[in-house]
Amino acid sequence: SPIETATNFVAIDCGGDETVSKAILSGLVEAGVFVRMPGFAPQNRCIRVSAGTGSDLDVLESALVPVLEMVRSTV
Repeated sequence: SPIETATNFVAIDCGGDETVSKAILSGLVEAGVFVRMPGFAPQNRCIRVSAGTGSDLDVLESALVPVLEMVRSTV
């Protein structure tokens, strides 16, 4: 679930704990998406995806669904 923002990134609540967030972060990084994650609870249930160009958003769009499916099947 995206969280409303006024910055150059979108915070996404991954709907789980740090384990879920780290798994999503790792999958997206492997796909070439620049992602960060807060280090402390409860914020570490979220990831931060930086805003970018249209081609950057295409990379995110093509990576996000497969990563989420992979994480759901393993966590």
